[in-house]
Amino acid sequence: MSLLVLLVLIGGPLLVTVIALAAQSLSRGRIDTRQEWKWVRLTWASALVVGGVAAWLVNGSLDLGRGTMLVPAVLGLFVVAGVGLAETVVRPQRPTGPRTASLAPRQVFDYLPRALTTAVGGITALHLATLALTTASASTDDMGRAGRQIAAQCGNTGSGAGPYPGSFYSVPLTMLLLVIGLATVAALMAVVRRPRGFAPDDVGDDVLRLRSTTRVLAAAGAAVAASHVGIAFFAGTALLRMDCQRAWMDPVGWVLVATMPAALLLLGWFLGRIVVPGVLPTPSPAHPAETL
Repeated sequence: MSLLVLLVLIGGPLLVTVIALAAQSLSRGRIDTRQEWKWVRLTWASALVVGGVAAWLVNGSLDLGRGTMLVPAVLGLFVVAGVGLAETVVRPQRPTGPRTASLAPRQVFDYLPRALTTAVGGITALHLATLALTTASASTDDMGRAGRQIAAQCGNTGSGAGPYPGSFYSVPLTMLLLVIGLATVAALMAVVRRPRGFAPDDVGDDVLRLRSTTRVLAAAGAAVAASHVGIAFFAGTALLRMDCQRAWMDPVGWVLVATMPAALLLLGWFLGRIVVPGVLPTPSPAHPAETL
């Protein structure tokens, strides 16, 4: 990767962190959750804007389509960062009085919605399997660049097609997906381990944790689903364009193309779960529930 890309991927999340800290300072000490919800959404929007600029810079800095294939994952990284920071930094802790403490340890898995976790795990496994397949089956292109096209030999004739997401594309993408995974795990652990006092009672605190983990996990799922749509498109269409094919290429190409609408549907569902996580705390006069 170029120096500019590294600066963008490091400086962008730092800028989003600064915005989140500024939003936290402006909402500190207030218990009006409607105002808090406004700052949360502002953090999301800021992360999306910064991510859009970062994706544009990455797209223009990496040649031969590498930047284009990274765009969905770059946007996904900033979505995860924005949602994670909004749920762990922006939301202020409520003033607390005497309250009881539970000795039961809180585990991340206790706050992960089963259906959402299954969906995110499924699309992640599919995406990683696709990248493993394309990396193993890719060939060197006519300019000597390894892992940029798919090729086959049929007797005296041969055929090749690209761009194909071999190591030329999959290595930087996998590194970016690893960063997204680490950011997701860090955000989930911060949400679950944060002290009580973010809601009027302990039950409300657990509901808030469930809502926060839902949003963070959905953001990670959206990043992976968006990335898979692009990879499946380029890999599937390249396999189907081959004039000379190995036995596995045509069926695998159709399977990859078929996964695209499923990934798009999951992407829409994940984005919806970010905005409406499904379970909200019971409103009370002192701490009304957030208003969408």
